Formats: sequence, structure tokens, C-alpha cells
Amino acid sequence: MKITLISTSPDIQCFGIRMISACLKKDGHNVDLIFLQKSGNIETELKWMAQNKKIKQFADKTVNDLVELTKESDLVGITLMSNYWDNAIQITEKIKENYDIPVVWGGIHPTIRPDECLDHADMVCIGEGEESFSELARKMEMGQHYHDTKGMGFKVNGKKINNGHRALPGTKGSKYTSLDQIPFQDYDYKTHYIMRDNDIVKMNLELITQNRFLEFYQTQPTRGCPFGCTYCINNTYLQMYPHQKPIRMRSVDNIIKELQEAKRNLPFVKVMLFEDDAFFIMPLEIIREFGKKYKELIKMPLAITGAAPSTLTREKLAILVDAGLICIRMGIETAAKKTKKFYKRPASNIQVLKAGRMLGEYSYYTKIFYNLILDSPWDTDEDLVETLMFMSKLPTPYQLWLTSLTFYPATGVYTRAIKDGLITGKDDVNDIYRKHILDVKKTYLNSLFLLLQSYTIVGVGISPIVMYFLTHKITRKLYLHWFLYNIVKKSLPIFRRISRLVKPSTRMYKTGWGDITKNPDYYEKVIKTKLAVRPTRLRPAGSLPTPVQAPVPGESWMGQSLGD
Repeated sequence: MKITLISTSPDIQCFGIRMISACLKKDGHNVDLIFLQKSGNIETELKWMAQNKKIKQFADKTVNDLVELTKESDLVGITLMSNYWDNAIQITEKIKENYDIPVVWGGIHPTIRPDECLDHADMVCIGEGEESFSELARKMEMGQHYHDTKGMGFKVNGKKINNGHRALPGTKGSKYTSLDQIPFQDYDYKTHYIMRDNDIVKMNLELITQNRFLEFYQTQPTRGCPFGCTYCINNTYLQMYPHQKPIRMRSVDNIIKELQEAKRNLPFVKVMLFEDDAFFIMPLEIIREFGKKYKELIKMPLAITGAAPSTLTREKLAILVDAGLICIRMGIETAAKKTKKFYKRPASNIQVLKAGRMLGEYSYYTKIFYNLILDSPWDTDEDLVETLMFMSKLPTPYQLWLTSLTFYPATGVYTRAIKDGLITGKDDVNDIYRKHILDVKKTYLNSLFLLLQSYTIVGVGISPIVMYFLTHKITRKLYLHWFLYNIVKKSLPIFRRISRLVKPSTRMYKTGWGDITKNPDYYEKVIKTKLAVRPTRLRPAGSLPTPVQAPVPGESWMGQSLGD
């Protein structure tokens, strides 16, 4: 069968459809992947989407090219999240106008709202789709009846059919009782297409090297999340599969084997990225095994997102830094006690501060990001001030990933928003789907988070005393806050120059995830120089590194894969 899979989001890595494509190719199908990314820079792309709330996201030329690429397909798959609703509809309608090709939607949104999606698609994939999609394609190819496929929903003669969930991969009852059995992601770029300007063009090495986000090879050592945060869809997944284990782990050998293949076959990859909600939940002995093998066999920079404060330990962090960890992102979301309780965040502020201080001990080697959620209608100014004061106490340097609270369907905040009359639940397309998570409101207190980052990113920070005056009620009441704000803002260049003289390593923290890879020679030199003057302490062979004698990645990976 000829199958075309389309990603409607700016995520060119798109782990989900790459996994499904790999399974389909293993079964002998001919699969093309199309990534509708508007630019080669993910931050530029997301900012564009936040600022341009167009119903019609793609130019006619783009959609016409896409339709032309699908004309010989037997099946078209489209992956989407709620924010890309309009994208999926625009593409689906255009395909249907020209060809009688069945279209299946998959991803998070079709999983939580299959009936709604069946108003536009012929079928939907519910949950993790490797097994369901493969079974569907096999039945269609053999001319068998396929409307009874588990984990799928269908629209037949105007009637909607939901066949329910099937066992998750990595659990009993699934074809893949272990995640190790699933083929590695499809990175065969010769069968991939990408959007450039308004054209859909075939992927090649030149285009890949221009796309900095492909410097990161993204994968998931685990699947699932044990936490029930009310703003996150993971909580809904926990409810959908109450009798199956929330966390499924791959073996260390399987992870290492995938990374070895990526390193061997993808010369453009410079950093291994674990987009993983539960990596630090792995037992210490597993982390220790992984760190040892990664350091010996992969020897490349490592980045990890999804670190939870309650699961981070000094032992695990030390092992990973020693293995080559250069970036880590941890979710804080809020420091306001009332909001933290509402979000069902498992870590107390004491735990978060402890985790932040642990990360700060290794900030010379590892770039630190913190997630924060703004624009909650239930937050008071005092709640935001509480978070600002807390963030001013964390060790620097660090960067912030600021998002605007979105009432995603089937989440706790969605239910609460309906109850409180903030949304009706009758027009989610305009109320939710067309709101972008990065579209943060322009308020004074929100601007302080950006100002704080301007300082923390260079390793200086804004002291709690200064933050106290910037946020005080009297200061805001007398309209002195903007005066103080501008003073602090205009002082930034002075502090930036001083910090570069005192802490030259902060030059690595200019902007974005990838900038640490732009100047590998400087990165290597500064670490070596710093080590030459830093005091060291003897420790027993095989013992864990300490903040005094921090682990240093070896030369073998420093110059091997970094750089343009």
C-alpha cells in the first residue's frame, strides 16, 4: 500500500508519525512523510503561530502541492493536536475535493475527541497508534473488513463507530508486550518532504543542515506519566487506561542501540534529545547503567526535557552530567501554593528549590530551562508575585519557557473553566483551538518574567530585594513600577558585560536550545581552562562526582558532533 503521513504542527521531529511510519515500512508498505514546518527555526515558527490566528494557515500553493503528492496514496494519515485543528481541516477538505482517498486522523486530539474529528475525517486512531494503524493498513491491503479494528473509530454511511481503546504498547494484551519490540523511528529522509516558503519539496541533506532543530535527535526512553496535573492531557490518559501501568520503560540496551543507529546514519545530528515525562523516575541502577553505556558508546551531548523536581536526585544528575548532559528542562509551572494545589503539582516549593540548587551546581556544564504557566484566570497578582519572588531565589544561569494556560479538552482546568463560566464548552474551536499556548498576555507582571530571564540567562539574576520593590503593591499603586522596571532593564547591558568578564561560560546561554552547539571550540576551551584553576578534591575510584569536582565530558564527544 502507498500511505502518506502528514504532520500539521511545526514539529519536524514528530515522534508519533515517525514511529508509525517505521511500523508500516516494516510491514512492507510504501510510506511518505510530509512535515508542514514553515521555517527552519522552531521558536520563529511558534511565535508566528501565536501572533497569526488565521483559520486558513497554509497558502493555496502549499495545499495544492500537498494534494498532488497524495494523489497516488491508498491512505492518508494526519496527526494533530488541538492547536492545529484548522490545519487538519484545511488539508483534509482539499484532499477530499480532489480524490476519493480515505483520511485518518491521529494524535492527542482525535484520541480525546474522536466523534468531533469524525465530522471531518473518515476514521480516527485512538491512543498510541503503532498496532492499530498497522492492523488497519493490513486489512485494507488484503481487502478485508476493517471497521472493527480495535483502537480506531470510523464514519460509515453517516454513522460513527468507536471501537474503543486497545492495550498500550509495552503492556500485556498488546502485540508489542515490550517497547523494545517496536522498530526505531523512520528517519529515511529520501521519502520525506518539507515545506519551504510555500512549496512542498523533497528533503535532502542541504535542507536538513539548514534546519537547526534537526540537530537534535528526539526519542523517548519511556512512555506515560505518573502525575495527574490538571492542565495536562496525561491526566486524561491515566483515566483512559486505569488498569494498565502508567509508565512503560525501554531497556537500556534498546535505547543505546537506537542512539547508535542515529549517530551512524544521521551525520547532521549533534545532540541526543530525550523528550520524556518520566526519565528521572527510572531507578538509580538503571540510570547508572545508561550513563556508563552512553558515555562509552554514544559520546555525544545529551538533552533531557520533562524533569520533575520530585524525581530529580543529585546522584542521577551527576551520572548524566558525567555522561554528557548539556541541557535539561524542568517543570515548575507555579510557586503559588493555591495554584500549585489546583494544578495538582506533586512537588512542594522546598523540593523545587532543592532541585533548582542541585541543577545550579552543574550549571557550568548544563543549560537549564524552567517551565512556567502564566495567564491563569484563577491567579491573583499576589500569586504571580509569589512565583516571581521564588524564581528570583533560584541559582543562575537559567532560561524560562513561558506558556499561557490553555483549557485543553478533557483536562481538569477545562472542567473548572466551564463550571466557572469562563467558557461554554459549545465553541471550543474559537475559545481553545485557536488560542496558542505561547501567546502570553502582555501585562506588567508577565513582563517581569521576561525581564528576570534577561538577567538569569547571563548568570546574574534579579535579587529578591529588587524583585520585592518591582512587585510591591505600593509601587504598583503609585505607578512607580514602570520607572523601576526601566531602570533595571537599562542596567542589563552593564551587568551582561560584567558577567562575561567574571563568568565567561555564560556566553553559552545567549538564546535557544541549540546555541550551545554553535561554538564547540569555545565550549571545550572554557571548560578546560576553568578546570585548570578550579580546586579539586580526591574521591574514591568509581564514586559519584561532586559539585566541587564536577564531571567533565571527555574530548571524544566535544569536538566530534558539535558545531556547524
